[in-house]
Amino acid sequence: MGQIDWGDAPTWIAGGFAAVAAYYTRATLRSQQAQIQEQRVFIAEQAANLQLERQELQAQLVDRRSSQARQIRLETRAEGAELNDETGDMENADVWATTVFNGSDAPIYDVSVTFGEEAACWASNDNQAGGGAVRVVARSKRAVFVSPRIEPMRLMSSRPIVKFRDADGTWWRLLADEQLEEVVSAGGA
Repeated sequence: MGQIDWGDAPTWIAGGFAAVAAYYTRATLRSQQAQIQEQRVFIAEQAANLQLERQELQAQLVDRRSSQARQIRLETRAEGAELNDETGDMENADVWATTVFNGSDAPIYDVSVTFGEEAACWASNDNQAGGGAVRVVARSKRAVFVSPRIEPMRLMSSRPIVKFRDADGTWWRLLADEQLEEVVSAGGA
């Protein structure tokens, strides 16, 4: 057997430097991987924050968009009742009278009321009286709508539904319980 050649000193020194460089390269790669992971976590948190901010901005937009419509109020009363002499109660109401109050700072337009399937047979405000829709209800004003005669048995199922267009041109539907809905189709249908 022959003797093992261990090389010369410069080869050993170069090998040592290469090993140290490999060690530091590996440490640098691990550090960069950790930094990349931290950046991914940070980006995910930022994306979640941006999503929450976006949702809040959308909610504010919806709130601003519906702020005028939310200031419209209804007062509905059944009329046409007869006095029952035995009980002293009013019975057999057969007409709805609905007052639409515009409590906003801007006018509302093309205000109409339906009672079940029936359109109002009479409407009035400060500027107009007659059947059909009221073209404009000015700020802080009201319009009164009266239903056609409805069978007393059907009166409660024929509650009023108000449709109107706000100052921005958005159509809305306001139900008797003052639930507000945006009407998507053109013309308020």
